[in-house]
Amino acid sequence: RLEQYFPSYERQKSFLSCGILLDDVSNYVLLYHVAGVQKDGGYHRGLSGFFSEDDMLQVPLTVLTKLSRLESPDQTIYIDENPSVFAARCMSHPESACMCMNGQPRLAGLMVLDLFAKSGIRVYYAGDLDPEGILIAQKLSQYYKGEFHYWHMETADYEKCRSEEVISPKRMKILERITDGRLKPVVDRIEEYGTAGYQEMLVEEM
Repeated sequence: RLEQYFPSYERQKSFLSCGILLDDVSNYVLLYHVAGVQKDGGYHRGLSGFFSEDDMLQVPLTVLTKLSRLESPDQTIYIDENPSVFAARCMSHPESACMCMNGQPRLAGLMVLDLFAKSGIRVYYAGDLDPEGILIAQKLSQYYKGEFHYWHMETADYEKCRSEEVISPKRMKILERITDGRLKPVVDRIEEYGTAGYQEMLVEEM
């Protein structure tokens, strides 16, 4: 599935399977209220500590390779594309498990999805309503081996977060690659207006 939806990470994952970490320092994911089960069956004490302190945690590839699965309190994880939206959610909804992709998914983010899938976690993903953001959302939905929902990515949300930024014809062509019927209504609206919508404008509602 990695080579199908995120081919640029195939080489990196191949090295990782041999115990070779490439770019571990900047390859990380932001998590909140998430517990990690290690391959020996015990819980990762670092993740558990940040969980109990209600703190956000930056988790690198090195840690993820030690885990067999990730868990959340209610079998649900809310994933944001935008770091500021992620931070606001963690403060306003401290009972929820949250994750931040921070734009284009890194290998660490995809590995986290694999670990969530092993626990049967439901994913609610919120991304920017522009061609790149919608394509990322579709790829993640196709990649995830579990229940995946788009969250605040409907036409009503676009109307509320629509900016004055005009999308270039080259970028608009990205929308031709959207095949998921759940995203088609908002794609049609973006094509109608020709401007981008951004998550930050929906912080209070989300």
